Amino acid sequence: MHFKLKKSSLLEKRIFFCAVAAVAAMISIIMLCSWHVRSQTGSFLYTSAESIPYNDVALVLGTSRTDHRLPNEYFNCRIDAAVNLYRNGKVKYLLISGAARANYDETADMRNALRKRGIPDNVILSDPDGHRTLDSIVRAGELFGLKKFTIVSQEDHNARAQYIARHYGLDTVAFNAATPDLFVSRIGVDIREKLAKIKMLLDLYILKTRPQVSDKTGIRVPASCISEKVILNL
Repeated sequence: MHFKLKKSSLLEKRIFFCAVAAVAAMISIIMLCSWHVRSQTGSFLYTSAESIPYNDVALVLGTSRTDHRLPNEYFNCRIDAAVNLYRNGKVKYLLISGAARANYDETADMRNALRKRGIPDNVILSDPDGHRTLDSIVRAGELFGLKKFTIVSQEDHNARAQYIARHYGLDTVAFNAATPDLFVSRIGVDIREKLAKIKMLLDLYILKTRPQVSDKTGIRVPASCISEKVILNL
């Protein structure tokens, strides 16, 4: 009986140490991936509209206008950042990219918010098929013909978006929208963003995930935005 208890106790210890080792390995992978992405993109991220280089177009990455029926401050901060760039003469056009489906349309909400802040409708371009960051970035290049543009989102998201853009050979910089000082929400977003970086690296290098680039919008981009001769008649 004593031998069985001792053997059981030893097994439990092994399981415990294996579990601890697995958690430690997982945390290390998460932190390493996050560090790698930030180390490759940090020099392309800007927090000041005065210092960021000029580009014809800013790609504003979408998010939900509300969070549990309350205003989503991440959404508002991105809109504020896009307006800041436009009013400081750092971009001519705003390409808003996000998901659209029945009773939910990020790009429509973004367009309305920009209009309310006085942005002329004729400088707002919409891509309602940007369901993922990967899609939004690649569609900007392949469908809109943009080879050089500014990305707008929060800093952690910008690092991931910038990494994707550079992977696809796009000449981009990113403007960091303010990160809301909401402790609980921020923890959730930080965790999600760190996991998203791992998913991104898997998509780019292991899974070779193809972004969704088919288009249903029939969008044309102003010729002054296009760095190469691209005719969009989709």
